[in-house]
Amino acid sequence: MFQAIRWWKGSYSSIDVGCGSLPIFLLYEACSFVPLLGLNMSIKSLLAILPPPASPNDAGVGKQWPLVDGVPFPSDYLDFINVYGSGKIADFLVVFNPFSCNKDVNFFGQMKLILADFNDLVASEGDYFDYPLYPLENGLMPVGVTDNGDYLFWVVTSKNDSDLWRIAIIASRSPDVEYFSANLTSVLEGVLTGRIKSSSLPDFLSAIARFESI
Repeated sequence: MFQAIRWWKGSYSSIDVGCGSLPIFLLYEACSFVPLLGLNMSIKSLLAILPPPASPNDAGVGKQWPLVDGVPFPSDYLDFINVYGSGKIADFLVVFNPFSCNKDVNFFGQMKLILADFNDLVASEGDYFDYPLYPLENGLMPVGVTDNGDYLFWVVTSKNDSDLWRIAIIASRSPDVEYFSANLTSVLEGVLTGRIKSSSLPDFLSAIARFESI
């Protein structure tokens, strides 16, 4: 026997599931199981308020994960892609996915395009747009986008340990960079619960905590 948490109409209850000595799982309304042991703590907090799809698209489970410039992706990001796959958060925000064949969602394709666009802005209007872009020290590496054209970035603070990377947001056409001292899934959970207030993102996100696969 083991303990599981059942997602039902936005509330949780602890139930016993007779499945032998399997590890702890999250059981949500679609009657699918997400293993909790081994997951990053911040993804567990996100799961508590953002139910994942029953069958995530482009999940990384069982696949060979690529490296990003020779470094593994942050562990909370691996958990996010494995659990949620490709999709939209609150019908507004997309986290890029290295396994997606959609050019607008694929991490490596979007990283190349976005960095090229931002480098062009810096080259042409450097007095106004002065972004520290990857591969500069503490450079910005794109990891997501909103329908408004706001971009989420990792702040690459280490070339060896991606779990040290934190998050920054640049609002559409803004010269300013908004920094957060937290990883991706912590920022997502914080914004969706209202625990984190972002000047770059709309307030309505905290009222629409849902994930839709794309």
